[in-house]
Amino acid sequence: MERYVAKVTVTLKHEVKDNRALVLDKMLKNLKMEDSPNFLTGRFYSFCVSAQNIDNAHKKVNQICAEVLSNPVVEKYEINSLEALK
Repeated sequence: MERYVAKVTVTLKHEVKDNRALVLDKMLKNLKMEDSPNFLTGRFYSFCVSAQNIDNAHKKVNQICAEVLSNPVVEKYEINSLEALK
């Protein structure tokens, strides 16, 4: 079995109000640093999985993201990378 490292970002869905991002937008506007920053906040994860091949690793990472790392009602996730450990 091989080991793979996954890098994942979890963010709020577009239709969900991102209060933290709104505060950051307002702060930069008030400081006159940026007129329209359009912040998006989220969480970044990096973790390892064991699998027979890259396809099985991808399925496992999807399952971890959907069932453990994100709340599918209000959040979405993106697998940024999935690479075999050397």
